[in-house]
Amino acid sequence: MPQTKGCTSEYKRDWPRYNEALVSRGEILLDLSWVRSWNEELAEMNRGKRGRPFAFPDSLVGFLQGLRAALGVPLRQLEGLLSATSRFLPLKPPDYSTIWHRLRRTDIDLRKPPVGCKGDGWIVSVDSTGVKISNRGEWLREKWHIHRGWVKVHVAVEVRSGAIVGIAVSDERAVDAQFLPQLVRQAQALLPGQVKRVLADGAYDTRENFDFLRKEGIEAGIKIRLNASRKMKGASMARPVAVFERNKLGEEKWARKYGYNKRWRCETTFSAVKRVFGEALTSRRTDMMMREAALKFVQYNAMLGGGSCG
Repeated sequence: MPQTKGCTSEYKRDWPRYNEALVSRGEILLDLSWVRSWNEELAEMNRGKRGRPFAFPDSLVGFLQGLRAALGVPLRQLEGLLSATSRFLPLKPPDYSTIWHRLRRTDIDLRKPPVGCKGDGWIVSVDSTGVKISNRGEWLREKWHIHRGWVKVHVAVEVRSGAIVGIAVSDERAVDAQFLPQLVRQAQALLPGQVKRVLADGAYDTRENFDFLRKEGIEAGIKIRLNASRKMKGASMARPVAVFERNKLGEEKWARKYGYNKRWRCETTFSAVKRVFGEALTSRRTDMMMREAALKFVQYNAMLGGGSCG
């Protein structure tokens, strides 16, 4: 009879707190605080503004962004939704054209995550995933070999809380490794304290990334290919030293030392975003597709509340 390995530690979840967090995600999605601050926010936005004044506050645009990302609501339906709301509120809703222009010009930024985990430094996992540009085309791809392509989303996730602390969007041809410095800098700006370690798979195994992390004083938990060379290239020593350490410890001990298995946080985030917000985009313009893909992850992070330790 085959033996099975048991877990060395038991994972305990605070189910009442977790249930409350799931319920609160709906409240975040339908946050109507923009109604109360409508006049005050417009007055502040138009203070000292030259030219035509703003007619709709940024908080309303953020509310519409969240609905569009979470529910995939088309622009005309967004206009209809606001029209139905205006029957009960003294508000003049924007038309779908105005909504499109405001959504196109509004910046997309990750909120500072309220991460409450304590530790001697943050561990960040970096990875990327593809988002389909359409739900249509599966039969075309199989029958006629027509390639529809996808949008690639690169994220940095804090492994203890699951909070997204860095995000970048590109087309499918982009090389993953080039986005690691950008994602790590975003994480450094958002997390309160020092980023201790960065975990990444072999796609990020470049001398430039090892040199960058060494310069920032961050441990590099990047998977190195088995036949990696220890030769120096110029003044770059970070990767040869990492190769020597991996070869000395062996693959398994190296993975345990750096907690490489904690990279699962990225995969969990990808799965959750696609399950909640869908795997395909509704936009057709390339720039709007990239915005929509980023919004899915930003909205998920807002609903997550920055994550919770577990």
